[in-house]
Amino acid sequence: MRFRTAVILACAFILKSADKPPDFRLPGMVRPERYQLDLTLRPEQPSFHGEVVIDIRLTAATQVIWLNGKDLTVESAWIQQGAGRKPVRTRVEAGEFIALELDQPVGPGQAAIGLTFKGKLDEKASVGVYRRSDGQHWYAFTAFTAIDARRAFPCFDEPEFKTPWRVVLRVPQDDVAVANSRMVSETREAGGLKRVIFDETKPIATEVVAFGVGPFDVVEDGTAGRNHIPVRIIAPHGRGSEADGARGASKTIVERLEAYTGFPYMWDKLDHMALLDMPFGAIENPGLITYRDRVLLAPPRRDTAERRQAMRGTMAHELAHQWFGNLVTQRWWNDVWLSEGFASWLGGKISDLELPESQRGIAGVESRARIMNTDSRPVRLEMHSRKEMGDIYSQIVYQKGAGVLRMVEHWLGEEPFQKGLQRYLKEHAYGSATTADLAAALKAESGVDVSGVFDSFLNQPGFPVVKATMDCAEKRIRVRQESSLKWRTPVCAGATCRVIAEEGEIPIEECPVWPNAGGTGYYRVDLSDWAGMLEKNWESLTAPERLAIAEDSARLPAQQQLAALPLLLRDRDSHVVAAGQKMAIKLMGNAEYRDKVAEIAAASGRRRR
Repeated sequence: MRFRTAVILACAFILKSADKPPDFRLPGMVRPERYQLDLTLRPEQPSFHGEVVIDIRLTAATQVIWLNGKDLTVESAWIQQGAGRKPVRTRVEAGEFIALELDQPVGPGQAAIGLTFKGKLDEKASVGVYRRSDGQHWYAFTAFTAIDARRAFPCFDEPEFKTPWRVVLRVPQDDVAVANSRMVSETREAGGLKRVIFDETKPIATEVVAFGVGPFDVVEDGTAGRNHIPVRIIAPHGRGSEADGARGASKTIVERLEAYTGFPYMWDKLDHMALLDMPFGAIENPGLITYRDRVLLAPPRRDTAERRQAMRGTMAHELAHQWFGNLVTQRWWNDVWLSEGFASWLGGKISDLELPESQRGIAGVESRARIMNTDSRPVRLEMHSRKEMGDIYSQIVYQKGAGVLRMVEHWLGEEPFQKGLQRYLKEHAYGSATTADLAAALKAESGVDVSGVFDSFLNQPGFPVVKATMDCAEKRIRVRQESSLKWRTPVCAGATCRVIAEEGEIPIEECPVWPNAGGTGYYRVDLSDWAGMLEKNWESLTAPERLAIAEDSARLPAQQQLAALPLLLRDRDSHVVAAGQKMAIKLMGNAEYRDKVAEIAAASGRRRR
């Protein structure tokens, strides 16, 4: 009897608490399992309307179902569990949530809900579903990242709620309509519209649902990947010729990504679409990657090799997202680095393959140096409001996240690291994951627990300074970290790596050797004997290592900078020379060193010639 009473009280508590609006995150008792979305929109008109049907699973009984909706007018709603549909009341809370209020509790078990609604097709904002004109033609675009799918339709707008989507668009007959998946059929309807049905997608998150409507030019670009996926470039009317620079890039990038991940490209098509306006440079929507038009397109006569290289870099980043972000999605926003940090790291790794081997890794050292100058917040942050979400795509997440991955890859070794990532993708494919899941996969393949290093570098701001003293007689480097924070840092010297907590020693086979092999460590080195080490060992260092030394030495006392400056200014790599020139300019600002810097610069110039 007491047990029955306790159960009744618990259910009453759940029903009562379900009536309270969420603070930010939706209650976990209702999960979507499939969406059917039917939208009618004319890009030349300022509004749209539609219906969404969502199959749901309830893990507990509830009398209120919460989902997300913003700037939408809900006209009607219903719920079905079993045979009959029942209308339900709706109310909007806090501008972000829609409540479906039921006459009686429903659940646990399967059910379906449906809502008809209207929304704004905004001409000024570039979030949700919005419209733009090129002066002659109107277009409708989408940008849902991170939490603005709710402006387009009622939904469970959180990254872990991944489901299949079936989308129907009713659009002007003369327009082209595209979405995440291939078109299944196109049927004329009354009022100058046509009904375009798209195939059901594999499970994807709401933030990367995407579609576009307008008089696009469609440029065929062959196929890509093991499954010969069709590739197209979607350009605004009359601008198909500007897609020449983008053609052919997908094939090579996708092949390289498939080879690295061991997982074939997983969507049924690959469209690259140029938008007249958007809030980001590009968005990685599965099957329909969107770009600012100037990123993807350029008039052939005005195009440059530099623009094409930058475009391919952006394309590599967005395609890397298809595995890290779309195939496996971060479970919550504190782990968005699992998407953006990975795309930055893997996109850079793929782009490096187009360079001579001596140049590979330089871009990673350059991005490491830039982000260290602004590293003032952790990579992983909890998000509790739309306002806090404004900082979700900080460059710290992209570039420090990528820097941590470069460091861990070098520490574990390329092959164990790659196998760990392949395990991670297989174990969580079409689902979501956390940093702990990634650490577990890496440990399973490498035998090394990386969680302490991840905790140090992802959950703290800044980075350690490693003070290194080289003892060539005993063939070891003594290492001590200087920081008010606690760090577990993988320090690599030559082929040997050690995780240093506060201080320790690293055995070395050759001496001298730089205690940041490959320049991959996300730390700065303060070496006690700069001049001796550099003079003896400079030519044997790789370009990334020499560039890392240039960046690290710029933070040392001026006398030590002067010792390194001659080597930097006469280096054979232009990136290292540029770093030396930057150091020289800074030193010239001090009258005490001006003459000496001028003398070094003149001598270095003569030697380079």
